[in-house]
Amino acid sequence: METSKDKIKDDIVEKYMDPFHINKKRQEKVYSEIRENAKGDFDFFVLTIFSGIIITLGLVVNSSAVVIGGMLLAPLVWPILSLSIAIIKGRSRLIQDSVFTLLRSTSLIFVIALFLGFISPDYALQGSEFLSRTSPTIFELFIALAAGFIGAFVIAYPKIGAAIAGVVIAAAIVPPIAVMGISIAHGNLGMAGGAFILFMSNLIAVTFSSSILFLVARFKGPSSEKGQERRKNNIRWTLVLLFVMTIPLFLITGKVVKENNQQNIVREVAKVIIPDSNITNVKISEKNNISTINITIQYSGDLTERQINELKDILSVRMDKIVVPRITVVPIIKTWENTKQ
Repeated sequence: METSKDKIKDDIVEKYMDPFHINKKRQEKVYSEIRENAKGDFDFFVLTIFSGIIITLGLVVNSSAVVIGGMLLAPLVWPILSLSIAIIKGRSRLIQDSVFTLLRSTSLIFVIALFLGFISPDYALQGSEFLSRTSPTIFELFIALAAGFIGAFVIAYPKIGAAIAGVVIAAAIVPPIAVMGISIAHGNLGMAGGAFILFMSNLIAVTFSSSILFLVARFKGPSSEKGQERRKNNIRWTLVLLFVMTIPLFLITGKVVKENNQQNIVREVAKVIIPDSNITNVKISEKNNISTINITIQYSGDLTERQINELKDILSVRMDKIVVPRITVVPIIKTWENTKQ
């Protein structure tokens, strides 16, 4: 006899999960397609190698178009989906195969990026495409969660499979690996660490959310009680890893917000103290509660010592710490004045 608890559970499933349900025949086709595309065969690794080369060089020349083009080639989304569906179906062997393929792929991309990093110029580490992947925030995690869910969705539902290209771009699994290789080649472990956190958080988030899609689509799981328990444990561990990754992301997000607030204060004060100037860059570094603020301005006048001291005093009060301003002035030459007759 069905209990009230079972009835409530069935009602929830029917209301929220049934719209995602796909039939058994389609489930088998999706499963076969994912397994076939996730194989670490010759085609897979050719795409992996060239996507790694293109993305790394795109980061070096700071070209978003090149980076996106490389991401469209990257096949890493398939072993991630293979891992996700293996978690839901409780297939331990498939989990091992998927993880092994991911390890080989990421190692290959890392080695490529490391090699290209050794021959790339130092300014490669200053590009916006590169820097955006060295300080990940909690928002990147949300993007990866959405990308993983919709990635599994477009594979499971046949009419929208072309949208997988957009998912590959959104998931952005490969660029952080390339950033790690370039950073280590240039001896910058801090940037490499930030890129590693971004890579791991993206990987775990995409795996978790795509697993949720396969779960709500009611992909057939293991029939044995032992297999069911194994599936539950797989999901629990993925959730635990996801939670662990939120800790550094929250810390980095707080740091980024603080830095942005400080930069806004510097721009606001500098604009008042040095009117008619254009602040083009503000970089703040802190050590032993002393903030060194490098400010680049475009200015047509002469910067006085009084202005510098006033800027220093006001910033020290506003930021509640000792401030050492270092101002680089780019002179503005009004050539039209010299053409007057």
